Amino acid sequence: MFMAVNLVHGQVEVESKIISAKVFTQGAELKRTAALDLKAGKNEIKLVGLSANLDPKTIQISGKDITILSVRHENDFIETNKPEKVELLSNKKESLLDSIDLANVRLSILNSETEILKKNMKVIGNEGIGNSDYRGAIEYFELKFEKNANLKFVYERKKAEFKDEIELIEKQIKSYNSKEEQPTSNILLTASSNQSGSRKISISYALPNAGWYPSYDIRAVNTSKPLSLTYKARVFQNSGVDWKEVALILSSGNLESSGTAPTLLPFRLGSHNQIYSYGSGQAKGRVISSDDGLPLVHVNVAVKGTTLGTVTDVNGDYDIQLPNGFNTLVFSYLGYVSQEIKVGKDPRINVTLVPDVTSLGEVVTSLGYSTSGVAVSRKEKRQLQESSLSDIEIIDYQTSFVYEIKHPYSIPSTGQTETVEIQTLEVYADYIYSTSPKAKENAYLVAEIPEWEELKLLDGESNLYFEESFVGKSIIDTNIGRDTLDISLGKDEGIVVGRKRLKEFEKNKVFSNKKRDERTFEITIVNTKSTKVNINVYDQVPIIPNKNYKVNIVDIAGAEHDKETGLLTWNIALEPGAKKIIKFSYSVDYPKYMNLDID
Repeated sequence: MFMAVNLVHGQVEVESKIISAKVFTQGAELKRTAALDLKAGKNEIKLVGLSANLDPKTIQISGKDITILSVRHENDFIETNKPEKVELLSNKKESLLDSIDLANVRLSILNSETEILKKNMKVIGNEGIGNSDYRGAIEYFELKFEKNANLKFVYERKKAEFKDEIELIEKQIKSYNSKEEQPTSNILLTASSNQSGSRKISISYALPNAGWYPSYDIRAVNTSKPLSLTYKARVFQNSGVDWKEVALILSSGNLESSGTAPTLLPFRLGSHNQIYSYGSGQAKGRVISSDDGLPLVHVNVAVKGTTLGTVTDVNGDYDIQLPNGFNTLVFSYLGYVSQEIKVGKDPRINVTLVPDVTSLGEVVTSLGYSTSGVAVSRKEKRQLQESSLSDIEIIDYQTSFVYEIKHPYSIPSTGQTETVEIQTLEVYADYIYSTSPKAKENAYLVAEIPEWEELKLLDGESNLYFEESFVGKSIIDTNIGRDTLDISLGKDEGIVVGRKRLKEFEKNKVFSNKKRDERTFEITIVNTKSTKVNINVYDQVPIIPNKNYKVNIVDIAGAEHDKETGLLTWNIALEPGAKKIIKFSYSVDYPKYMNLDID
């Protein structure tokens, strides 16, 4: 339903309806429709109730048999529109106050009547009337006193009940009034029509305070069955206007254009070495306001350069996984200045957001308007073949893809995420175990998914389940540059891994100006499971920083050796109950005057 109100100077105020929202990983594009009752000639129209955060440069308006002469945008902070609920509560409070006043009047009358009875009772006692008359008078006064006392009790109790109810209503009113009124904006439109009549127009614009990020549930029943991958979208918006029953489109583009197995880092001689890195790090903390120090709820927390994100909870707390190579968090919240913070050694990052004073001023923007065609790149449509949701369609573009959700969704303007299930797929995977005992003496089950690009995945957090048990969280990292996507399904205690240094086998030598140190290590893997397992074992030898050093391979027990990174890889098959021992050695030549860690 559309509404139009005649304003001064012939301007007509018109409401519009959101019909679709195309949500990007950051930002959204809304489409609205409105019905105009035009007169022949020039018309002044005010489209009201729009988001105050829309980007005026992106406004587009079109319609048949209508010429758009000019478009202006203005923010409107004047109208507050007191909620109807508050008005109803206020009326009820006034009614209760009237009831208390009435009870006070009744109590006053009863008190006066009681005083009169007391005086009359005293007079009768002084006049010395007969015993029978005296007893009758006393009984009368006692009955009246009792009746008045009972009525006073009833009225006092009613007053207390009325006061309790008023206190509750005042709390409700305070709760409503404490909610900050969201500002809105208007589009001032000048349009011309050759003849009078009703016209429909379409309005579209972009706004920044919205987005979505992927999340996954990955389930493996056992290593002989495919993975079950449920792909979800966490959609949020804080534009100041609720989206009610709109067609939702999710785009992988940007409008603004651990249970994970560790990975060994290159071992560079002569420098401080981090032994290993995990497939994902973690950051957590709390976000508060600089105004009052109170937690901010539903703050958008995103990993810069990825589609990873989350929002703060009711306590202002957040917890997010970080992929390798991405350590900058972006904190954004409506009405506050956004912050970018790098994650260091301490994973806990508490953030204080400062109000954005520039967003409080009124802005009026004039647009030079012209209608033009929209260039749409060639796209290829295909239906999901494995999806449990038949009303979702994937559309492939040259540089991105979108999910069209065919049934309407409502996304309130709270910043809170709404979960939209996109698809559930049965995915073929090769299961293999992985261990890097130099980093952690554990074996991790890894699912290797070939041709994963066909799944149209984005970077996102995943909840991992194996054999119907939750095993932790991980990251789907699409920036791997490989044909196979590895997903760690957590540690398996059924494979025992150990690593130790064998000093008794090491040979150290000293030359004229150099010395040679040798290292020998032994890795032990035991399969205590009842099934055969394949396991990749990773270790490393140093890589030389300059010509003053030399690394000598003594014995690497048949490992694949990556000379650029120093990584050693063994592919081992273990029968149930089997044990495998790997012994490898290397030596390093370096200047005699140096103390060098070659472990």
